[in-house]
Amino acid sequence: MKNFLCLAFISIICVACTKESGMISEPAETVQDGWVSVFTPDEESLNTRGSGLQKVLHSGSWIMVEDAWCIPAEGKPGYLVHAPRLFLSKVNGTHWDTLSVPSKGFVHTLYSDSTAFYIGTTTGDVLKYLPDSKEWIKINVLDFSDGIEYGVYGIAKFENNLIVCLAGFKDTVTKEVKSILRLQNGDSWIDLETPPIHYDDYTAKKIPLQFHKGVEWNGNFYAATLDGVFELESGSRTWRQLPFPPKVQYTKLYIANPVQDILVHKNKLIMADQWSLLAYEWDDLKNDWVSIDSLFLDGFDKDTLDYTIRVNSIHGKHALVSDGVHLFTFGDRSYPKVYMGDYGEPYGNIPKGWRKIVGEINNGKHIPTSLIYGGDVIDGMLYAATYKGLYKIPLKNLDRIIANEKDFF
Repeated sequence: MKNFLCLAFISIICVACTKESGMISEPAETVQDGWVSVFTPDEESLNTRGSGLQKVLHSGSWIMVEDAWCIPAEGKPGYLVHAPRLFLSKVNGTHWDTLSVPSKGFVHTLYSDSTAFYIGTTTGDVLKYLPDSKEWIKINVLDFSDGIEYGVYGIAKFENNLIVCLAGFKDTVTKEVKSILRLQNGDSWIDLETPPIHYDDYTAKKIPLQFHKGVEWNGNFYAATLDGVFELESGSRTWRQLPFPPKVQYTKLYIANPVQDILVHKNKLIMADQWSLLAYEWDDLKNDWVSIDSLFLDGFDKDTLDYTIRVNSIHGKHALVSDGVHLFTFGDRSYPKVYMGDYGEPYGNIPKGWRKIVGEINNGKHIPTSLIYGGDVIDGMLYAATYKGLYKIPLKNLDRIIANEKDFF
């Protein structure tokens, strides 16, 4: 992720499509205890012109997915640029529209609440989309740019106000990074502090703070960044950096502490750390992060650094999802996992264990992929945005689906 810095999109400019086109997904399967194939756009080219579906989110009775589509770079034969497409459907619907975003830039970040979808682009546009009326509303976050082409890196809400992160290069020679964090205040915007953070894994190079995801918890806002979690108190413009999660032995050389995802689960702040591959829970009393993953170090030798490590949850975590009762993790596997540490009946409180949600689809196999990039819980179904398409599984049958899986490996 060290090169995934939002600035990569600053130099990409294109004219978005101006027409909407409809797509019909495959007929929904009827298997109730397994994964159902929901939607696969352009199946033949899905994984040659991109990396499958990246995100799934919902607003009200609508569901949206984003892919990782690429298009030929203008004036650069043989090169492709990242130009994600958005697809929209009614929840449980079979008709999908390709959403045309009214911006010269490409889609870079997505956010949704109960009433609308919010899209941030590579050219600094923040757009609100009302799916029921198919209306686009442009939100003017920047009233000046200093000649810098900003892209939108993160969108969230705090106390029912939008909070937006933009970033860009000051110039193309020094590659100096400029960042803007703005909090909506009625018809105006409040500028927030942008303290320096690390973004490289081995060097001490710093950039101004940027967040890619944020959540509100106990009256404060918590931002996931390329270097830890930052806290913003209500009424403040200044960030407090929370302690980094405890380093495990194989990540002690890394300087940056990139946070892959952050959410609130059972009124607890949970985050996924990219380098350690672990999930952590914030402990207010200890003022520290506590790992909720099972972690084993076998035969560790401090002199030779010879050891074997086993992490029970998903390797290469891409996303965390909560339905208020269960905590799920998605990553470099063909299935998500559910956290057993607070699962409750019928399994009791199994500390730090995770179980696979393998299930089956109608051909007797689980999801035909090794990568799940994102997920969501919508109308009692767990959705997975994967390398091969969009799938769902019913949570009402979760106990039966995971009954024969192991908690530890």
